Parts: sequence; structure tokens; C-alpha cells
Amino acid sequence: MHTSNHLRTFAARAVSAVAGAALALSVIWAPAPACATQLDTDIVLGTPESERQDPANDRPDISARNAIVVGQDGTVYFERAADDRVKIASITKIMTAIVAIENSSLEDTVTVDHAAATVGQSSANLREGDVLTMEEALRALLIPSGNDAAMAIAATVGAKLDPASTDFVGTFVQAMNDKAAELGMTNTKFTNPHGLDFDGWEGDMYSTARDVATMLAYAMQNETFRQVDGSDNDVITVNGADGTERSITMTRYNTLLGTEGNIGGKTGSTYEALDCFAGAWSRDLGGELYTVVLGCEGVDVRLQESLALANWYYNHTVAYPLITTDETASDGTPLVAAVPHADWTDKTVDITVSDPGQTVTVFSLAGDIEQDLEFDTLSGDVEDGQGAGTLTLSQDGAEIASCELVTAESVDAPDPLSWILVQLDRLVRLVTGEPASVEADIYTQALPATELDAA
Repeated sequence: MHTSNHLRTFAARAVSAVAGAALALSVIWAPAPACATQLDTDIVLGTPESERQDPANDRPDISARNAIVVGQDGTVYFERAADDRVKIASITKIMTAIVAIENSSLEDTVTVDHAAATVGQSSANLREGDVLTMEEALRALLIPSGNDAAMAIAATVGAKLDPASTDFVGTFVQAMNDKAAELGMTNTKFTNPHGLDFDGWEGDMYSTARDVATMLAYAMQNETFRQVDGSDNDVITVNGADGTERSITMTRYNTLLGTEGNIGGKTGSTYEALDCFAGAWSRDLGGELYTVVLGCEGVDVRLQESLALANWYYNHTVAYPLITTDETASDGTPLVAAVPHADWTDKTVDITVSDPGQTVTVFSLAGDIEQDLEFDTLSGDVEDGQGAGTLTLSQDGAEIASCELVTAESVDAPDPLSWILVQLDRLVRLVTGEPASVEADIYTQALPATELDAA
């Protein structure tokens, strides 16, 4: 058993030692991917599946130990053990990039020292004495997950943060932890700028899926981070110690970038953290989304399961129509209702909405849609297109949309003779116990959002 563990540890540490061989080695030595699972402890919109009991085809089916799906507005759609403290490997570099961007200029000069050049594992192939811009160093940090770039950035920015420090990298790491505290990442601690947790880099470092999502969401608010992380330029130019310029073509580990709505993210992988990915997504319907999977078994699995979570969210995101009706006015206008004219006993006014095609984006699994109609009292001469009330839609008790109701026809007030006849009619109705006027007819109805789910 000891020998087997030794071999597996050696294999894991060999992964990414040479960028071109990283994926091949991980496939050879990584444990076989676990079967995807649906757990009753998984939580959807704050409620565990043990209570929700969603059908299997409405539930994420993933093997990740920890996961979370968060909308741009902070809504948590799915979580699995999202507050467990675990290693996050090179996802650490998101915070490295945040601190660097907020405390330096993209034109700043970064010089690769001995510690950076010899840190090992995932590499941007930087050499001692190389000089490059901060922008190129950030791409070297995020695209090939360069530990060498992380160390060079930390030393450079740490010197700016505290020129009197005797440990520039340590100063930078403290800034990482300070930023984490500022963002409310209460279950996160960094001990280095790259995320290595072996070969001398062991330490009390940890984070959670929830904190990683917070970190990624914050980073994606920064246009510089978005541009660097989402860059399709895999080549950087550096000046060597001898003054010679050379180009480095980097290996990209987020192979989803630019596909399926993926707009960025960061991979991570160590023997203890296993394979991880924090991804940012954007599609036409559903807006921007952040997914985190930690503790996957396989570099392909982490991407597949991130995509599965994104698809789960977007496939349950629908354009819900504010009105659904088969009734139309003579001009083809969709009708919401026909409501009584207060001055008549037998006349109604057709009601529509100012924008019949209006929709609201709805996550179908968030609960039932309820419709509420409030009509104004219509009397006197009613003109086509005048305000007639409000239609409100709510989901699970929370308002999600409202729109103005308007009349779809003109109806005149009674002339004097007609007014007398109306009063006589009302007197008769009072004696016979009939309603004083016709009742409203409602033509629109709220549909179950699940009926509109994407295929």
C-alpha cells in the first residue's frame, strides 16, 4: 500500500512539470473518473433535494465532491458541500490576479527571479532573468497556470506594496488574504500565490466552493481580468537575461473558452485537491453565471461537469410571457380580459397590455408562477389605449415582473336616455338579486414554467 501511494504521489507531482506532457500524465495516472451522482444532500435554491424531490432529469448529475452554481446577482441555484474547507490548487491564481491588477499597471515590468524560475510544476516556461510586462505575466498566470508567473508577479507587486519588506512574496500573500477577508471569504486562507500544496509548499491553505464563486464573481467585475482571462492570445514575448527577445507559446487548460458560452475561468489540479475548475458563462437567455467544481477525478471531468452545471441552469431558464391568451380583439391584439364599464350594466371593455410580446427571464425550478390582475374602474368615455390597471407575475411569492394594462377599444359613456334605462335596469337587478353589471372575463393565465423549459 505504501509503495502504491508513493507511485501515485510521484505521478501527481509529475503532472504539469512539463506543460506539453501534463495532460498525458494525468490521464495515465489519475484515478478513474467516479460515476456521476445525484445526492439528497444537494441543495437547489436553498432547499435540499431530500425535501424538493425534483425528478432526476431536473437535477445535476455530477461526481464533484464540492460544487456551486451562482448567478450574477448572487442567487445560489445549486450547491453541494459548498462550505467544506478543501484545497483549491491553482484556482488560487484568481486571487493572485485580483491583487496584481488592483495594485499595479499592465505596463509594469516583471522580472523573473530564481525562486520564480525554479518553482516547478505547471509552467509558462519562464527563465531566470526574463523580463516581461504585467499584462503578459498575467496571461502567463491564467492561461497555462504558470506557477513561475505567479511567483514573479507576487515578488514584483509585493515590492510595490511594501518596499521595506524582506519577504515580497509573503507581503503579497498577506494582501491576498486581506482581499479575501474584504470579500467575505470567511473560509479561505492562502499561503502562496500559486496553490501548490506539496514539495515544500504544504501549509494550512484552504477555501470552499462558495468562497471560490465569490472570488470569481468579483474578478469578473473587473474588465482587465475579463480581458486577460478571456484572451485568445496564447503567445507572450519576453526579453531574456542576455537581452534576446523570444516568444513563448503557452498551453491553455481551459479548453472550453469561447464555446458553449464559456467566457473565462481557472483550472486547478494537485493530488490532494484533485481536479477543479471555476468557470464563468454567458448566454443570451439567463445572463452571466459562475460554476465551481472541486474534487473531480480527471482533467476532462472537471470541464464536463462544469458544462453540465451550466447547461442545467440555462436549460431551466425560460423567457416567460407576461400574458398567455388565445383571445384576440378584432385587430388581432391579444386580449387579457374584458372588464365591466362602470356606467353600463351590460357592456365590457377589452383589455390588453402595452407590449403583448413582453417576457421575463425565469428559472423554472424556482417555483410556481402566479398571476395577479388589478383593474382600474372604467367609466365615462373610455378611449382605446388608456391605462386600465396592472398585471403582476410572482414566483414562489416574490414579484418577478409587472406591466401596465391598457384598453383595446373605445367605449362611449351612456347618453341621457341610455343612462335612464341603465338606472331602471339596475333597479330591476337589485330587486331580483342580479349583479349590478356583467362580470369580468379573464383570458390570460399563468402557465407552469416547467412547460417552457429548453429542450
